[in-house]
Amino acid sequence: MARGLKGVENVYTQHQPLLFQTMESIIKGRLRDVDYPFLGNHFQQGRPQDVIIFIVGGTTYEESRSVALENANNSGIRFILGGSVILNSKRFLKDLEEAQRTAKSSSNII
Repeated sequence: MARGLKGVENVYTQHQPLLFQTMESIIKGRLRDVDYPFLGNHFQQGRPQDVIIFIVGGTTYEESRSVALENANNSGIRFILGGSVILNSKRFLKDLEEAQRTAKSSSNII
């Protein structure tokens, strides 16, 4: 087991969120307009300089870390991350409880 972990700073940071793959697609110019609409000139040549990513429902610290690492790579694109909330385990469990209460109250109405 230890042999497989050589050179790894932190086992918990090895996972890359979907946002990382999305940013890589933007950098390589392979992001589909149908799936990811954008504002501005659709016929603009070249890569964008600034990309604002807003995640409705919340963003995680892991996603924030991915954006910071990508910005540090100096790809020529600056990513700005925003979200309706910052999610952590406590907030996630609170949202689950709220969803359960909402589901119970709406089932009592019918």
